[in-house]
Amino acid sequence: MISPKISTSDISLFFNVTNQAILKKSKLKQLKQEKTGNKVYFTHSSSKNLFELNFDKKVFSLQIVKGGVGKTALTLSIAARASLYGAKVLCIDIDQQANLTNHFGIKSDELPVMIDVLKGNIKFEKTIVNVTDGIHLVPSRIDNAILDDHIMVESLRLDQVYKTHIDKVKDFYDLILIDCPPSLGRSVASAALAADYVIAPVTPDAQCLSGLKLLQNGLSSIKEKYGRSVPMKIIFNKFDGRTMLSRNMISRLLENEFYRESLFNTYIRQNQDFANSCANCESIFDSIKPSSAKEDIDFLTKEILDILPAEDNAEKMRTPEFVSIED
Repeated sequence: MISPKISTSDISLFFNVTNQAILKKSKLKQLKQEKTGNKVYFTHSSSKNLFELNFDKKVFSLQIVKGGVGKTALTLSIAARASLYGAKVLCIDIDQQANLTNHFGIKSDELPVMIDVLKGNIKFEKTIVNVTDGIHLVPSRIDNAILDDHIMVESLRLDQVYKTHIDKVKDFYDLILIDCPPSLGRSVASAALAADYVIAPVTPDAQCLSGLKLLQNGLSSIKEKYGRSVPMKIIFNKFDGRTMLSRNMISRLLENEFYRESLFNTYIRQNQDFANSCANCESIFDSIKPSSAKEDIDFLTKEILDILPAEDNAEKMRTPEFVSIED
C-alpha cells in the first residue's frame, strides 16, 4: 500500500522560507511531525494544513493509442504528489488490465468496477475505495474488457456514459485522473468527454507519433459530433538526453505547431524508480530521498494543479539547449 511523504525541505522550498519556519508553523497548528532518520516529513492531512492551497477542480483523462508509455506510473505518481500538496484525488481505472489498481495494492476480484455501474448493478459512489489518506480509487478488473461492447449494445451516449457519474462526485475531489487502456473505442472516447483535459504521454518511439495523430483525430471527431472541444496536453516521458531517439522525438514534436503548443513545460526523465516503486506497490514519494523522478513529477504536478510559483513558471523544456547536445 502506498504511503506518500513530503519533506520539510520540499515545503520550505515551495514557500521560499527556512525549514525552521515550516517546523514552527506545524507546531503552532499542532500538526503531526513524523521522522525517517533525522528527516521530518508530512503526509496528506498535515501537509494540507501547511500549504492551505485552493485548487480549481479538474478531471484529466490519460490516454494514447500506444502501450508501454508509462501512463499508469504517471497516474500513480501524479496522484501521490498532488495529495501531498493537500489535494484530494480520485483515480478511476477503466483499463481491463487493472495495472493502476494492482500498483495501488488493491485486490479487486470481489470489488465492483465500472462495468457494474453501467449495467446498473451498483451506484458509482459505491465503487470508490480508499487507497491512502487523500487518494481514492475506482478499481478495475478484467470484466471491464466489455465496456465498449456494453456501451454499443445499450446505445449509450458517449458524452454521458462517464460524465454523469463523475459529475456526482466532482465536488468532493480537487483532482480526478482517469487511467484508460491503450486503445481507441467508445469507453476511451467517453473518458475524454468526461474530462477537462486529455493527457497524452509519449516516449522516444516513432509509433507514439502515430498514436498522437489517432488521438488528435479522435478528439476532432468528438468535437464535430458532440460540439465539445477537449484540449490535449502532451507529456514527454522516459526522456534520455544521451540518446538520438529522445532528441529526434522532441524535435519532431516541436516542429509540429499543434504538438508544440500542447506540450507541458516539463518532461519526465528516464528513471528506474518508477518501475521499482510500482513493482513494490509503492509510489516514488514513499521515501523522501531526492531523485530526478521526484523532481520531474513535482514540476508536472504543479503544472497540472496550476500552483507553480511565479519564479518557477518558466519553460523548462522548450529551449534550444534541450534539443542539442555536444558531439
